[in-house]
Amino acid sequence: MSFTADDVNAIQFDNAPFGRRGYAKAEVDAFLSRIAKTLAGRDDLTAAEVHHVQFGRPLLGRRGYDEQQVDEFLDAVERQLAAFRGPRRAVVTAKVHEH
Repeated sequence: MSFTADDVNAIQFDNAPFGRRGYAKAEVDAFLSRIAKTLAGRDDLTAAEVHHVQFGRPLLGRRGYDEQQVDEFLDAVERQLAAFRGPRRAVVTAKVHEH
């Protein structure tokens, strides 16, 4: 599945299950904003950055976003960015070598 900036802006995650803290919501939301901007052509987030992102935990007694849902979404975004960036780089490289 390919995501658009609007898809990313509309995504919603469940709270982490009881007994788990999950990911800090503000950190995830900020990262989602970067993903949306990248898909809209206003940022340059890479698949590697998505792969290596780490989120903090919410304050004790609070529940953040469900880790599994966030991770599954980010895996799909990573695949999309890798596929999007790969062929584009090849085209740019080909043009450079033509001159």
